[in-house]
Amino acid sequence: MNKDVIYIEPEDDITDIITKIENSKEKILALVPPKKSGVFRSIVNIKLIAKAGLNAGKTIVLVTTDPAIIKLAAATKLPVTKNLQSAPAIPKIDELADIETASVEEVVAESEKPNAKVVAATEDEAETTKDESDEAAKKDTDKSAKPSKAEKEAAVAESDDAATVEKDTKKPADKKKPKMGAKKRNILIGVGIGAFAILCLVGFWAFAIAPAVTVTVAIRTATDNFSQNATFTTKITEENASEGKFYLDEKKSETKIEASFDATGTKDVGEKATGEVVVYQYFRQKGNIAIEKGATFTNSGLTFVASEGAVLSWDGNGADECINNNKPEELVLSGCLISGRVKVVAAEPGAQYNISAAQSGWSMTANVSGVYSDSAMSGGTSKTVTIVTQADIDAALAKVVENNASSQANRKNKLLEQVEEGAFIIDSSYKQTISDPVSSPAVGEEVKANEKPSLTVTVTDTIYVVDKTKVEEFITEKAKLADSYKIYKMNDPFIENFTEVGETYVGKIKTSYVSGPRITENDVIETIAGKGIGEARTDLIAKFSGIDSNNTKIEASYPWVFSVPSDNTKITVKIDVEE
Repeated sequence: MNKDVIYIEPEDDITDIITKIENSKEKILALVPPKKSGVFRSIVNIKLIAKAGLNAGKTIVLVTTDPAIIKLAAATKLPVTKNLQSAPAIPKIDELADIETASVEEVVAESEKPNAKVVAATEDEAETTKDESDEAAKKDTDKSAKPSKAEKEAAVAESDDAATVEKDTKKPADKKKPKMGAKKRNILIGVGIGAFAILCLVGFWAFAIAPAVTVTVAIRTATDNFSQNATFTTKITEENASEGKFYLDEKKSETKIEASFDATGTKDVGEKATGEVVVYQYFRQKGNIAIEKGATFTNSGLTFVASEGAVLSWDGNGADECINNNKPEELVLSGCLISGRVKVVAAEPGAQYNISAAQSGWSMTANVSGVYSDSAMSGGTSKTVTIVTQADIDAALAKVVENNASSQANRKNKLLEQVEEGAFIIDSSYKQTISDPVSSPAVGEEVKANEKPSLTVTVTDTIYVVDKTKVEEFITEKAKLADSYKIYKMNDPFIENFTEVGETYVGKIKTSYVSGPRITENDVIETIAGKGIGEARTDLIAKFSGIDSNNTKIEASYPWVFSVPSDNTKITVKIDVEE
């Protein structure tokens, strides 16, 4: 227990000391008087200090070695200690001669040492009443004064009378009961008041707060199946849920997949041979023939392409001139033989296109009489590289599709994470599409050394969802239950035969539901509030049809509760739907 050490100043009077006692917040007060204090040398002041401590419910301990103060403290049974480290005790008059003398300064210095022990004193040691203080003071005075002869004779007579009474009655003299202290009386009164208050609170709790009931209403139900055709649209403006036409909200997730593959194709990317061919036409009448750019000429299986066009033309004049075309005379029968040169390039690279001049062996797509070359083709070179073929891409795509099948479930789950709570998922509407593959390098392009071509496709997963609340409202409406019945449980609906028809979809909504009498929590409370438990249960079963009487019960919160509270907050209702 904490103590409060109060140092009394020389100028403090008895009023100042009592004020300090009353203002202290601690239960144990150690008063340290100053040296040669006049206040503490008055028996009246000491009694006032003792009374102030008693009235304030505090234990007063004097810290002093002054014999005069100790003597007065003994007369009022006020505990004294020589310093703050010593245990306090009520001094006895015959022990005063042994008390050490010490100055107040020494007592204060001793009390300020570090780690000082707390003054230990019980309230009973310090407790005293005014009557007991007066009686102790009187005894002390009588002991110090000599009795007179008359007083001695009176004492002897009193002793003889007491002996006579004891001899005649043979009963021991009654011991005088000690008076009960005011504080003890106050404590007993306080305990009694507290016990009464607790008893009142317990009674209030037991009969006003604690009473409560839990009502379990068991409802017999029936299970029915539901099946109804419906239409679905991707246009929200066309939705009409009351007529069974629901808006389809599409959820979409795209996943890009990349895979590398091996290229197996080869290609010669060398230079192409170039040269000229001579084409000629025998005109029997005037006219012209055009050789278009891109016309092909072939010799020994090797194809050359005209890199530019040419026109052979005769106006019908100058027969002698048109014969002079380095052609044998026998070729010129009549008319005019016209020739022209056409630049060509090999269809593919390769040294094999470097062919010599040839007067024969040529064929052509141009509509002319003939073609020949009077100079060699040159410049063709060979360089073989690896290229991507369509077969390579098809094989790579097949592996992507195979791997995609194993990860499809994960992608579908990822898609379903987008679905908001309260949405009805049409599982049969789920589908996936794979985009056309894109390869790098593209088909026919060279694959560089130490590199592998890659294939990229985009997998798109889609699914349709419908507002679940609207579907359930549609089911409830089409179930056509009586007003006194309701659906207590509805299994998750599903769509059977979900099919696309033109711009809409059709399907059949199917589910099952549990229905029974419509009983609300308020209906139950209004029926049983304020009634006895037995009466309340009887009225509840009689009022509502479809209640299972065997499993309907009202349970009280405590054994002493025999009626249902009128306070709605103390009634708990549980609706137990029996399927």
